[in-house]
Amino acid sequence: MEETTREMFSPPNLPLEMMEEILLRLPVKSLTRFKCVCSSWRSLISETLFSLKHALILEALKATTSKKSPYGVITTSRYHLKSCCVNSLYNESTVNVFEHDGELLGRDYYQVVGTCHGLVCFHVDYEKSLYLWNPTIKVQQRLPGSDLETSDDEFVVTYGFGYDESEDDYKVVALLQKRHQMKTEAKIYSTRQKLWSSNTCFPSGVVVADKSRSGVYINGTLNWAATSSSSPWTIISYDMSRDEFKQLPGPVYCSRGCFTMTLGDLRGCLSMVCYCKGANADIWVMKEFGEGESWSKLLSIPGLTDFVRPLWISDGLVVLLEFRSGLALYNCANGGFQYPVSDSLSGCRDAKVYVKTMVSPNDL
Repeated sequence: MEETTREMFSPPNLPLEMMEEILLRLPVKSLTRFKCVCSSWRSLISETLFSLKHALILEALKATTSKKSPYGVITTSRYHLKSCCVNSLYNESTVNVFEHDGELLGRDYYQVVGTCHGLVCFHVDYEKSLYLWNPTIKVQQRLPGSDLETSDDEFVVTYGFGYDESEDDYKVVALLQKRHQMKTEAKIYSTRQKLWSSNTCFPSGVVVADKSRSGVYINGTLNWAATSSSSPWTIISYDMSRDEFKQLPGPVYCSRGCFTMTLGDLRGCLSMVCYCKGANADIWVMKEFGEGESWSKLLSIPGLTDFVRPLWISDGLVVLLEFRSGLALYNCANGGFQYPVSDSLSGCRDAKVYVKTMVSPNDL
């Protein structure tokens, strides 16, 4: 009997490479449990490289809308950091919202800078500090100070967070603009090198349009909506591997009558919301990053003249939207809104979709 039981619970006799491919496609909850199966599985799942491979596979699923997709929404609400599952927003009548205050620093004002591979980068207003945090495995790390924000508020600082695949390096980018001036300086923090460096190649005459909004991470780049001396609206993009800035074109047919625009990440593509003629919010996606001709209008929401950003879209074209006052679902088929998605998420801002991974800030 003991021998039979031992055989039933022993790991299958498969090549390690094949077993790794199977494990890489499992959710974090299962991987955490499977660490206890045997020492070889525990060793494999605990490797930093395994965590990265796992994260990359899950990130690639952004192009799909599986009901079991391992994604969450992280957002701030006054002095709180909250999260919920994307799946529950779409498929459950009552959304289970988690508050993470006890896991972090207590009551403070948080700004979500960005997410990448399950890591959330956030800024703490009181400390003027940056943190990396994985809400799935509940591990955080404070980044060294950079003296970016002076006591006399000489600079306005706009942040971004992403991954440089060429260097296997997570980076924080800070754009420093002197008040009432057009000159912008960039500083980049490398988690691999554990230091800040300067980049003086930010285009002259270009200013980030909304300094309260962090950069959008797409394909190894960070992107901000901006204005320039030659154009009322443009996109400034930072290529992490090349350490260079360049301007990207917006949709050609969106330029007339567009009085503001908001950037986002929709299914792994750069998205833009244009408010045209004060009547519609047009949502565009850049299907091939960097190619201006690949902009395609996904949908138009009538009657919106306030800030809105799409966070997720289902196969049935139900869009999860962030408003200034909370989250809502918009049904493209019938034009109806479900608002708010959850009372606990009312008043939220800086909403970001993140993937649930095992990447630890302590391993960077």
